[in-house]
Amino acid sequence: MPAGISHTMLDVYKSCYRLQDQPFRLSPDSRFSYGHRSYENAHSYLKYAITEGEGIVAVTGAPGTGKTTLIATLMAELNPEFVRAVTLESAQIRADALLDAVIEAFNVHMAVKELTQWEAFKRYLIEGARKGMRNILIIDEAQCLSKQGLEDLRLLSNMQFQNQLLLQIFLVGQEALLDNIRAPGMEQLHQRLIAASHLDALNKEETVAYVEHRLHQVGWIGSPEITHEAMSLIHKFSAGVPRKINLICHRLFILGGLKNKLILNGEDALHVVVELHREGLLPPVVRRV
Repeated sequence: MPAGISHTMLDVYKSCYRLQDQPFRLSPDSRFSYGHRSYENAHSYLKYAITEGEGIVAVTGAPGTGKTTLIATLMAELNPEFVRAVTLESAQIRADALLDAVIEAFNVHMAVKELTQWEAFKRYLIEGARKGMRNILIIDEAQCLSKQGLEDLRLLSNMQFQNQLLLQIFLVGQEALLDNIRAPGMEQLHQRLIAASHLDALNKEETVAYVEHRLHQVGWIGSPEITHEAMSLIHKFSAGVPRKINLICHRLFILGGLKNKLILNGEDALHVVVELHREGLLPPVVRRV
C-alpha cells in the first residue's frame, strides 16, 4: 500500500463512513469485547472464581483468539476497592524469580528485614484479607513459565488465612499451558486447578456478529454495507480468529474508503486477502484436493 496515504488510512473511518473511531484495531480493547459462546464460558469461570475465592483458573486459546481482551474486560469490571488484581507476562519473569516479579507487581515493601520474601508477601496478603480485599494474580502467556515458576505458583496458591485462600491465580496462555500443568511432578498444582476453559475460533455466524458488533460500537448504521459474499470470505481467510478478522476488515475499510465505496463486496474482500497474503500478513490457504 502506498506510503503517502497513512493519514488517509487513519481518517477514513470518520471522513468517509462517519464512524466515531477505528473499530478494527489489532491491539486488545475491552470496549469492543464480543461475548461469543466460548468467550462467555471463560468469562463466567473467571467471575465465578472471584466470587467464590477459589483456586486456579486456566484460560487457553490460539494466538489472536481474544485472551488478552478477555483479561482486559475482566480487569475493567473489578471494583478496585475490594479486588486488587495484577497482570504479569511470562516474558517479564526470570525462570527463578517469579516471586520477585509478583512482589514488585503488587508493590509490596519489605519493611521488616528479618522476614523472608514469602513471609513478607503472606503478611501483605493477610493484611488485605483482614480489610476484605481479594488479591488476584493474572499471568499472561503462561505456557512459557518454567517448571520452577509453576512450582512457585503452587506454593503461592497454598497461602491461606482463616481457611481462606489469600491469592487467586488466573493462568492465560496457549494450549501447551494445560500440558505443562498436567506434566509429571505437577500433580499438586493440577489439583489446585478448579476450571479450564478454551477460547475457540469463531464460526461463520459468530464472525458476522463480531464484525457488526465492533462496527455498532463506533456508530455504524449499515453504511458501508458488507455483502454476504464478503463476510464469507472474511470468515474463510481469517479462520474465525478475531485478530485476523480485524486485520482483513481494517484493510477492507481502507480500500472502500479510498474508493468511496458504500458497498464492500466479495471482490473487494478477495483483493484485500490477496494483498495480505502477498505481504506475508496472512498465511497461504491450503487447498484440499
